[in-house]
Amino acid sequence: GHPGRLLILCSLLDSKKSVTEIEEICEMSQSQTSQYLKKLESAGLIHSEKDGKYHYYSLKDERIRELMAKLQKLYC
Repeated sequence: GHPGRLLILCSLLDSKKSVTEIEEICEMSQSQTSQYLKKLESAGLIHSEKDGKYHYYSLKDERIRELMAKLQKLYC
């Protein structure tokens, strides 16, 4: 996978996050972060929910969380 998208997935391991939080953690621009989030969501890896004016993202299910935890130990 693309390093930026993998970094986003690793950032979501511990909890759901807003776009702004993901931008800060991953040190990416808003447009780049949004583009990667759309690709990850259409691939079925993450889930988004809207709370007021904010969108929050999380890993879609436990299998993805387990896979990302293993990858994080190896690469992140």
